[in-house]
Amino acid sequence: MKHTYTYQVLEGDARSVGRAQARHLRESYPDAVQIYGSPFGNKTERLKEGERLLAMNERWCPGLNEEIEGFATELGVRPEAVIYNTATIPRTGNCSQIVVLPDHATTGTTLCARSYEWSKDDELTLKTVRIPGRAAHTGFAVLCFGRFDGLNDRGLWVSISAANPLAPLPETEGFRFWALTRTILDRCSSVEEAIELATPFPLAFHLNLIVADKNGNAALIEKGPDRQSVQRATSGFIHATNHYTLEGTRDYATELFVHSLTRHEYIAREAKRETQTMDSLRKLLSSPFPEGLACHYYNDWFGTLWSLQADLSDGTLHACFGPADVPENRFRTFRPNDPVGTTHFEAELPDETASAETWARVPNRKNV
Repeated sequence: MKHTYTYQVLEGDARSVGRAQARHLRESYPDAVQIYGSPFGNKTERLKEGERLLAMNERWCPGLNEEIEGFATELGVRPEAVIYNTATIPRTGNCSQIVVLPDHATTGTTLCARSYEWSKDDELTLKTVRIPGRAAHTGFAVLCFGRFDGLNDRGLWVSISAANPLAPLPETEGFRFWALTRTILDRCSSVEEAIELATPFPLAFHLNLIVADKNGNAALIEKGPDRQSVQRATSGFIHATNHYTLEGTRDYATELFVHSLTRHEYIAREAKRETQTMDSLRKLLSSPFPEGLACHYYNDWFGTLWSLQADLSDGTLHACFGPADVPENRFRTFRPNDPVGTTHFEAELPDETASAETWARVPNRKNV
């Protein structure tokens, strides 16, 4: 079945970018407007929570409030309602990610790849945003303002996968993953800057985040609401799926999903076999699960909605809308200087049913 993806290029100050996003939402997805502007009614506690969240944004995500205010003005709603509804809606995903460092790449450059799995009930929107005073970036949007992943014009790559999915979302004070990903893309130029930003960042989520820069550095940041582990890398490769692997965070979980272990082991096995190329990484993304990363289990919240690749030496992002093993779906190239405007692409999302083994659980091992 075909689905429509959107590529939106936005440019201007933060408020005008917010207004443009609201206009696009109202014109293209009118039913979604209520998600961002549902009235508070007499629920004054939600208004106060919205005010608190805006204050948190001001401290931790500089500039995001201006975008939200422009968005809210265009829709005729309160910014407190927009931030309350976006910050409290739970979102997660079943994803895979890998970064190959220059000594393990035939190109001698940093190569990045990721796939994102969820259901068809998603935004399916890739955005390039250019706002003065911030790094321009391209990445897939979540709840308009957030990002699942992306590449900025300073040569910094960011990708995420949910970790510890068997645990409920933490109720501690903090942000969902999308705010951290967006803020890193907006503000950071290097892996060390990303680590420095992420370390104190309050997170109400279990997250595996990989960052890489064009200077040949990468890091896996495993972060939860009350602890963080970091693995830096300047050689070989670094990867993650949907469980913690590092000392200090891997004891969060008592059980793991088999599908996460299967993908983690597959990536490691294939990446160790030989030095990597963009083509070999594309083969990982294009091979069907379980001997690959492409999945068709949308009704089980485990269907590939997109795959991304980048060679950080050239600043371009390559995206495949839909699973990359479907012949009709192909990788397309996006650049930070693409012209302002909106483009639509069609992708085939075939439905299959996951086997019971896919969702089997195994005890957490200390050596995963």
